[in-house]
This record gives sequence, C-alpha cells and structure tokens, in this order.
Amino acid sequence: MADRDTEHWLRLHGLPYFVRPDARARHLLPRTAPFLVFAVAVDVLSSLVLEVDIDPETASASDWGYALVALALVVAVPVVPSLLALVTARVLRSRTGAKTPVALVALGLYLVVDPLWFGLVAHENPLVSVAQNTAVVVAALAATWLGVGALLSWALRAALRQFGALGQLATRALPILMLVVVFAYFARALWEVTGSMSASRLLGVAVFFLVLGLLFTVPIMRRELSTLDGGDEAQGPALSRLERFNLAVVMVLAQAFQVAIFAALVCVFLVVLGRLAFSDEVLNLWLGANAGNAEVLGIELPVRSGMLKRAVFLSCVSSLNFLVSVSTAAAYRASFYDPLLDQARAALAVRAAYRAER
Repeated sequence: MADRDTEHWLRLHGLPYFVRPDARARHLLPRTAPFLVFAVAVDVLSSLVLEVDIDPETASASDWGYALVALALVVAVPVVPSLLALVTARVLRSRTGAKTPVALVALGLYLVVDPLWFGLVAHENPLVSVAQNTAVVVAALAATWLGVGALLSWALRAALRQFGALGQLATRALPILMLVVVFAYFARALWEVTGSMSASRLLGVAVFFLVLGLLFTVPIMRRELSTLDGGDEAQGPALSRLERFNLAVVMVLAQAFQVAIFAALVCVFLVVLGRLAFSDEVLNLWLGANAGNAEVLGIELPVRSGMLKRAVFLSCVSSLNFLVSVSTAAAYRASFYDPLLDQARAALAVRAAYRAER
C-alpha cells in the first residue's frame, strides 16, 4: 500500500495522528472542499427559508401550501448540503485529477459567490461577508490539518454501524428508565423550572451532563486501550501520547454519538407524549409567560418552547443514566468495545507497515 493510500486509510478510520506530521498538510484544500460546499449550500438555503405565521382556523389552502414549502426548505437546510458534501468527497476520492479544480471552485463559491448572494438577498455588506467567510476558511483548514473532520466522521459512522446493538440494550434499560422519566415529566414544579430556563442556561445544563459522562467514560476507555500498546513487531513502535490520545478520542466520540442518538429519541418521545397528554389550558397554566411555541429559523413549531426545554432536560438525565447502565453490561462490551478494539489492532498493523516503509 502506497504512503498516500495508507494515509487516506488512517484518516478514513479516524486516526489522523497516525499520519506523519510532515504529511498532514498534504492536499489540505481539497480535503476541506466538502465542508466549503456544505457551507455554501447552507448559506444559500437558509437565506431562502420563509417566515410563516398561520392561524389553523382561518388558513386557506394556499396558506397551507406556503407552509409546506417553508417546512420543506427547513428540512432541506441540513439534508441537501450534507448530500452535496458527500458527493464532493466521493468525486475527490475517485478522481485524483479533479482535486485541485474542485477545491478551487468550492473556495471561489464560498469567498466570492456566497458574499454576493447575501448582498443581493439579505442586503448585507459583501466585504463584511468576505471577511467572515475568509475567517471560516482559515478555521476549516486548521481543523482539517488537526484531523477534526476525520475524527467526527469516523465516530459517527461507528455509532451508526452499532446502532442495532444499542437498540437491543435500550429495550432492556428503557422500561425502568421511562417509568422514572415519565413520572418526572408530569411533575408541575419541574415544568415551571425548565420552562423559565433560557437557551444558554439549558445549554449549560447539557454541558454539565456531558462533563459527567466524560468523567465516567474516559477512565473506561483508558483501561480498554491499555491492552493495545504491546510494542511488539506486529504493532510497530510503542504508541506516542498523541496517538494514544487519538485512539481514546475516537472511541469516546463513537460512544458520545450513540448516547446523543439515544437522547434525541427520548426527546422526541417526550415531545410526542406531551402533545398527546397535555391540553392547552394545562400548558398555559403551568408555563405561564413561557407558554409560547418554539421557533426554528423563523418557523413556528407546533410545540411549546417549555415542553421542548423540558424534553431536552429529561433526555440529558436519561442519557447519563443510560450511559452508566450499558457501559457496565457485558453485552455492551461485546457489541461496542470489542469491535472497536479489533479495529484498533488492525490500525496498529497498518501503522507498523506505514512506519516500516519509512
């Protein structure tokens, strides 16, 4: 396997720090191009999002059609740019000669076309937009050199690959967990507390639970990884601190994405339950001044903001409880840790050959 193929394999498997330092900047702009395409598409689509305010009792058929178009644009904002970024990445991988032209086109779109578009649509100063986009490009290049994209993309793929095993464990932990969560969900005092939370305060609560999860997860990952660094011939030289950090980060991120998916499912479940169980009169009484609907990109959702905040709060509590429960289960080790450790051993063998070629 040639050096460049090996380096691509290592990045694809979330191990950018196994690549030699002098090779980390190779093809930096083409590797950043999918993100630039994603950013351009997000900017264009988000500028087209429509602001809708419809009264269901008096709305006409054209009003509902207008609302459906607005909803379609909201859905398209994350979906279409992601698909375009994936297509760009595939083109860059399959056609070596297209790397530089595609990267330059993506850079031109983001630094020139995107600011001009916002100048026409949003009446923003193009020079200010150029300065902002230039800062984003510099940050994206730095993140690509640091391997942030490789770490995140591999961890997300690993979490999705093992989602089936996570579902089996969730069905065991969920009944008792849901009993506690649903009981708390119908407590009025907690509605009043979460309903009055600002977005920044709710974010702080989520970060607090994230830190607690890391304090629980990181020692487990370090113990699991301690069995890998044998320093034998098959594994090559002993792992450096940066390489061990790389292995630990991808495993922690893979588990974090799994828990995030579980938290999102719990949040959706609670929102649906709230819509079915609570009348408008009860919500107005419990939420008081915070009884308004939530908004996303100017679109008013059919969900009270207080209900959404409460669902997010309880999903954070549930995710920490779920993390502790499954991490100590033997079935979870067999379905999650063992495959990741097997992949890590394969990566060490590739690393040994990569180092031997040098």
